[in-house]
Amino acid sequence: MGLKAVLFDLDDTLYGSFGACDAYAYEQLAIWAEQELGISGEAFAQAFYENRQRLSRQQPGMPPIHDRVLFAQGALERLGCNAIRHARRAHRVYWDAVLEKMELRPGVTELLDDLRQAGVKTAVCTDMLADIQMEKLEYLGLADRIDYLVSSEEAGMDKPGAPIFWLALQKCGCLPHEAVMVGDNFRHDIQGAMDVGVAGIWLNWTGLPQPQETRAYHQADTFMQAADHIRTLL
Repeated sequence: MGLKAVLFDLDDTLYGSFGACDAYAYEQLAIWAEQELGISGEAFAQAFYENRQRLSRQQPGMPPIHDRVLFAQGALERLGCNAIRHARRAHRVYWDAVLEKMELRPGVTELLDDLRQAGVKTAVCTDMLADIQMEKLEYLGLADRIDYLVSSEEAGMDKPGAPIFWLALQKCGCLPHEAVMVGDNFRHDIQGAMDVGVAGIWLNWTGLPQPQETRAYHQADTFMQAADHIRTLL
């Protein structure tokens, strides 16, 4: 197929599981709120979560729904605390906990090295704010192995919206039929990519049932399987 670029989702794809990282982060937020602010940790964590859901309802598919500073701001204001002073610290507590729990999937570095040797461009194509995704890639040791980062913050909307995929293709200097997209979220990563003509490789690591989709895509149960398939395209 003349593969020129591989686009990767980040969370739950290059590392996993984000859900476990997120749960641990909420535990650390609760401890922080009790120790540093003298308020109920359970109440703060719940308010943080509820503000997260509120933003998702108010701005569906828009980058601010990922901003933990905004989650913390709303939670702190609801509980009568100084959000200006403490929201950024809560943001840091949350993300430090996520970073601590992240585990790179087996086979990621080897595939990225093989792609670079083959002259294939790589891009992380992710629903999130650019700053924290850059930090994750550095923490995972991938900063020098990935050619480009394309965040929904930069593109202006989340996947499956087309702008994020077109921007990734533009950065990689290739056409849709010259790229593949690897991701765990079928609607956002795979169908979104196929909507713009990019082939999809679904990393179905949680064993979800087959979705209703008539277009062809490749399914892998592990990242190693996805990597083996990509190597057949080189």
